[in-house]
Amino acid sequence: MYSIKAITTLTGLSAETLRAWERRYTGISPARSDNGRRLYSQQELEKLTLLAQLTRNGHTISKIAGLNSDALRELQRHMQTSGSDVSHPLLHRIIEALMDYRIDHCEQLLKRALVASEPLEYARDILLPALKKVGELWHQEKLSIAQEHMFTCCVHRIVHSLVNNLQNASANSSVMLFATPSGEPHECGILLSCLLAATLQYRCYFLGADLPGKDIVEAARYLQPGIIVIGLVKTPPEPDTIAQLQVVTAKADAAVWIGGNGADYLHQHSPVPNCELITDIEHFYNKAQQWLLLAKG
Repeated sequence: MYSIKAITTLTGLSAETLRAWERRYTGISPARSDNGRRLYSQQELEKLTLLAQLTRNGHTISKIAGLNSDALRELQRHMQTSGSDVSHPLLHRIIEALMDYRIDHCEQLLKRALVASEPLEYARDILLPALKKVGELWHQEKLSIAQEHMFTCCVHRIVHSLVNNLQNASANSSVMLFATPSGEPHECGILLSCLLAATLQYRCYFLGADLPGKDIVEAARYLQPGIIVIGLVKTPPEPDTIAQLQVVTAKADAAVWIGGNGADYLHQHSPVPNCELITDIEHFYNKAQQWLLLAKG
């Protein structure tokens, strides 16, 4: 359970706002401790985080306070889709440099954007849209495989360097492990999640893509992560990918978080027990923060 002080830290909402929302809207009702202090569950924290984000983006609290977290996430996804044509000012220049094979200039622009951005903004508003755009252009045959590979390698160099510089090597740090199961070759999502975890001072182990479930489990047995982050992009996931994910969820002694389009597909059509869906990069960042607070408490 979270105190009101922890909730204000994690959501950015003031204690006065929390109390006002509790008085006015039945969808927000924390428990009380023996001495009368408010106590918030994990589910209430997630809902309040979503409410905070949506109200900052113009939604009226009276109209959304009664919605559950799934409905709020859907509303947030709709907002992000509606605003997808509004891109970071450097994004066009990054893609233009790549199309002209000026990969050095492309990397310089990515690094310039990094200096001017917070880590979450950098991952959410620059790297993810750039990777998506490169993928679209490749499918449209406007970029070659060579250009796509050069860009991916460029992003990997930048992110791995950041992770190595940022992550906490302390033996007492919370540990995350990042991988994708057999049949899933896409690793950019888990790479960006690894970056955000490192900024939060997790000790991060990036195993990469296309691993048998037993190998992920064995690595986890030695590395002792509290959380295993699994990326699933293929939609629907390959049957063997699902089978390998089930190996991980059944045998690994850690929380398993899954994210990506394939994870969303599984959640809707054939949920895998003992794993938690991460809806987007911002959801990952918020949950990683919450996990740290629980670990310290």
